[in-house]
Amino acid sequence: MITKDLKNIIKEETTIDLDSEHVMHCRDRENVEARAMYYSLLRKYTNMTYLKIGKSVGKNHATVMHAANSLPFWLKQDEGLFNTYNRISNKFRKLLGYDETKHRIELNIEAILAQNLELKRQYEKLQKKYEQINMLD
Repeated sequence: MITKDLKNIIKEETTIDLDSEHVMHCRDRENVEARAMYYSLLRKYTNMTYLKIGKSVGKNHATVMHAANSLPFWLKQDEGLFNTYNRISNKFRKLLGYDETKHRIELNIEAILAQNLELKRQYEKLQKKYEQINMLD
């Protein structure tokens, strides 16, 4: 399950176990930040609602929303937290296959642009032929 995978990634990077009752009730900064990263990443990369995210850790939706909305400000102020968040985010994105999907989309865009260019060339050729035919009439 995605929530369990993200908890494991966070535990690998921070040694904070989000399955621990103590961690989920503790107001120490590191625990609050780990929970905020969990909420924020689930909200950003999945279709989970604040309510569903909260239920996965025994919190209400308002707590989840407040922490997820606060995280960007904390990231701007704390370079260590920013680096940790990026490592966790990259691992989570990789787990979800985001980078592969992005690469495929980029390749598709390149192919579409090449097709568009070829169609424009064909259109110009046909337009010239049409004008030549009209000049003969």
